[in-house]
Amino acid sequence: MSFEEERPTTIHTEETLSPRAPWSFFAPALPGGFGRWGWGLMAGWVLVLLGPSLGWAGHLRRAAGWSALPSHWGEGISARDIWELWVNGGLQHRLANSPTVHLLGLGLVIVLWYGWRLQAEAGGQKARLGPWLLGALDTLLIGLLPVGLVGWAAYSALAWAGSLGIDGLGWMAFFGRPLVVMATVAALNLQWWFCRLGRAAGLSRGYWAHLADCFLRLWMHPIQWGLVNLGGAALRALLPFLVLLLAWRLGGGTTFRVWLFLLLQLAATLINGWLMGWFLRAAARFWIHDAAVRDALAALKEDAREA
Repeated sequence: MSFEEERPTTIHTEETLSPRAPWSFFAPALPGGFGRWGWGLMAGWVLVLLGPSLGWAGHLRRAAGWSALPSHWGEGISARDIWELWVNGGLQHRLANSPTVHLLGLGLVIVLWYGWRLQAEAGGQKARLGPWLLGALDTLLIGLLPVGLVGWAAYSALAWAGSLGIDGLGWMAFFGRPLVVMATVAALNLQWWFCRLGRAAGLSRGYWAHLADCFLRLWMHPIQWGLVNLGGAALRALLPFLVLLLAWRLGGGTTFRVWLFLLLQLAATLINGWLMGWFLRAAARFWIHDAAVRDALAALKEDAREA
């Protein structure tokens, strides 16, 4: 008879339930925005960016008699030109036309809904409207204050550094403050993604446990999720900025150049949509693993109490 006893099995000895950081879920999520819902997500991004731009260009041509898009893309506009457009062109009374606003709103709805369909499918859940809306309310309850405070502190620190009069710090503040705002919005979106997936899976352990789990999924990995949000915001802003910089340097004196810049902007927008799909899939995979780990921990605690 052997006197050796088997070592008890815990979640740390089971590979499927071992703790994993968010980084490990990005490689399996490489399909990104491809797929039946991903194509809708990327099309929505195209509508958000290009739809209002083209609608406003047409509005500018009708209101002021000319449009900066086909004639003066990349050339400087003087203060007098802006005054003429604002006062004599009538833009002060009607800054945007109906297609501009409606295309932007429609594009945002498509992006949000198709993103939810893609993420719910990746998370093995059914994409219903209820979890989508209630998850947003949960985000306001547990995410708005902590994420907003961190974003405000980072923004204020950059503003203070920029006010010191040092060129390097000034440029860092100039580029860093918009990135902080975008990263803060991205962090709130990430919190929303966790909340709506938890809602879709059902509140099996109660509402407060659901809120606690969603909160900890974000704040147990603040450095990694912070770098993902900041890096993702920088990458999504960099691609359209490079196209705009190219257009500014070359100018839009010919129709070919205008269409070239438009196609480059379209490509940058599609890449951004694919990146958003990648982040959505990675967050869904992280949620699946984290939910399994937390359910296993809750079951172990329940067994211990019963024993």
